[in-house]
Amino acid sequence: TSLHKDPSTSLHTITLTLNPSEQYLVDLDAPFIWNQCDSLHLPVFCDESDCLTARRYMSPLCPETNNTHSSDQCLCYDTPVNPITGSCALTNASRNVLTVYWTAGRSLSTYRIQYFNRFVSCAPSSLLQSLPAQAIGVASLSQSTLSLLYQFIIDDVTQKFSLCLSSSSDDQGVIFFGDGPYYLEPPANFDASSILSYIPLIKNPSALGYFINVTGISINQKAISIPPNTFALDVSGGVKLSTTVPYTTLRSDIYSVFMSEFKKAVDGFPRGKKVSPLEYCFKTNVTRQTKVGSIPRIDLVLGDGAYWNIHNSNLLKQVDADASCLAIVNGGNTVEHAVVIGTYQLENIMLQFDLAQSRLGFSSSLSSFGSSCGNFDFTVRP
Repeated sequence: TSLHKDPSTSLHTITLTLNPSEQYLVDLDAPFIWNQCDSLHLPVFCDESDCLTARRYMSPLCPETNNTHSSDQCLCYDTPVNPITGSCALTNASRNVLTVYWTAGRSLSTYRIQYFNRFVSCAPSSLLQSLPAQAIGVASLSQSTLSLLYQFIIDDVTQKFSLCLSSSSDDQGVIFFGDGPYYLEPPANFDASSILSYIPLIKNPSALGYFINVTGISINQKAISIPPNTFALDVSGGVKLSTTVPYTTLRSDIYSVFMSEFKKAVDGFPRGKKVSPLEYCFKTNVTRQTKVGSIPRIDLVLGDGAYWNIHNSNLLKQVDADASCLAIVNGGNTVEHAVVIGTYQLENIMLQFDLAQSRLGFSSSLSSFGSSCGNFDFTVRP
């Protein structure tokens, strides 16, 4: 299924209907799918298991509510949340039709799969504030049993999905539900599933999103000096992946140490004006690869001794012809998580979320292989 990067918000959306103009914001944390609707489609009743599940995820941002009765029937109420503004609404749970294309990994088949009567909450238009203009709702890709993945598992789709976010709004990214291959051509026969490294996903009993074990950050392969357990889930809220936070966010104590060392590593670069929310900018053009050898190597040090290298194109954002900014921001002292890996750092890499084995597969930047997330062939072929 195709993904789209919105040029105004830099958020990514997914197509889930036969109408390509109807987009859903990709959200790794949302408990269920919701869309804006003026009238209830098929209602969900109170005694259905999906209602009981949805009500376990009632947002504390909304006032408590009971289910409602209509014509002697008990209708399920839930609370969809806008992940950008944090606002929520009390709405009726409902059912709708979701559509995806089948693929053998190389292009789209003419065979479309339509999933009827899937749980899609009905939300008011006021909940669309700050979402991409074409978004009519939110697509859950979390570990909730009401997420997209679990809605599709019924038809023998294995319990995994792979996400490839395009770095350009001119190219479509792609999401695969199920196993590879994932061909992103050119280069010829390039299967992105063959270049994945794997790390465990960490269980967070109080969240539906995806957490990984990070033990440090290194600059030019030298670890920055921060206390043990700085990134621990039980101590500092852990390290989370997010498709609704635009840039990687570090808690203030981590950010200050990181920036102190980063500034030393780019000491020779002339400073540029900052471009909110990016605070550290300098005069260089990463798209032209000038002085690229001088840009420091940044790695997340993982718990098993492996590294997640942040490629230059994911580290620096070109803000005008001759200025780039570090695409990492200060989250403040009171953030819930030590680190949130934002969308900019997830673009143009292949991410495989394997829920059956509780692991994350990740590639290095696809540009290193002469490919990109925009290289999937969306031509429909028999």
